[in-house]
Amino acid sequence: MSIARVTHLYSGAMRMRSIEFQLVPHPAARLAGCATPVMDILVDDIRFVELVRMAELPYAEAEQTERAGEFSPGSAPLLAGDYMSLSSAFGWPSQHFLGSPRTLPWGGEEGETMLLGCTCGIDECWALMARITVTPQTVTWSAFRNNCRDWDLSAMGDFVFSRPQYERSLRKATLQS
Repeated sequence: MSIARVTHLYSGAMRMRSIEFQLVPHPAARLAGCATPVMDILVDDIRFVELVRMAELPYAEAEQTERAGEFSPGSAPLLAGDYMSLSSAFGWPSQHFLGSPRTLPWGGEEGETMLLGCTCGIDECWALMARITVTPQTVTWSAFRNNCRDWDLSAMGDFVFSRPQYERSLRKATLQS
C-alpha cells in the first residue's frame, strides 16, 4: 500500500467510514483443527490490521534498529501490525463492538475495548485497544493504543462509522457462520 493511500486514509479524521466484519477461518485452523472463525475487519475496504500496521511501522522499525544487537543479522522481529482478529464470540449478539466490551481477565483501562489480539492466541500478550463511543447515529473508535508499547497511534485519528451500517455488518457476519 502506498504512503499516499495511507495518508489519505488517515486524513479527514471525522469523515464517515465504512466497516465490514467478516468471519474467516482461524489462521491456525489448518494446523490445529481450530473450527472457531475469527472476525476480520475491513475499514474502507482495507483490512483494519493493515491500517494499524502502517501507523505502528515507524515505532516498530525504530525499536528493531535499537534492539538489533539482540538478534542475529536480519532476524529481528518487526512487531508492527502483529495482531490476530478476535474470535467470532466477540461478534453479534455480543455488545463488545458496541460500547459494552467483554471483561478482559487482564484488565485494560476502563472504557477500552480490545479490537485485535495477539497472533500467539493470548490476547493480553499483544492487543490493540481503543475507546468505542456509540450514539444513535454513529459508532466512533478513538484513542488507539497497543497494550504493551507506548507508541503514539494518534495519527490514526478517530474512525467514525454510521451506526446502522456498522450494526448491519456485525449481524451479517454472524449470519455467515
